[in-house]
Amino acid sequence: MITTAKIRSTNRAARGKGARAEGLLLKQLTDIGYEVRRTHLSMFPDIIAWNENEFLLIEVKQRADTKTGISSALSVFRASVKGVTKWHKDARLLCYLRVNDNWTAFEWINGVTVEIKSFV
Repeated sequence: MITTAKIRSTNRAARGKGARAEGLLLKQLTDIGYEVRRTHLSMFPDIIAWNENEFLLIEVKQRADTKTGISSALSVFRASVKGVTKWHKDARLLCYLRVNDNWTAFEWINGVTVEIKSFV
């Protein structure tokens, strides 16, 4: 039997892992010259980053190395992007997925999620 306390504990652990992944990405982006802000909202984006040339809206996900975990993270990203009604015309919409201590980056381009080279 799954108890409310167990669900709460699982959700708290998942949020903690996600927060650590966001913190790591913030530091790594700062280290390569981006200005960064964490939104502290539970909706897209988790991080806003920019430099002289780019404006990035980034969703951060931490997942286990399973097909289901990765596809569900990308599904949440797609749904989040579709929920945004307006953004800056030059913004790049990204999902950074942390799996096994490595980043995989995806970008929303013309309605399609495309794997791209990670900045970090």
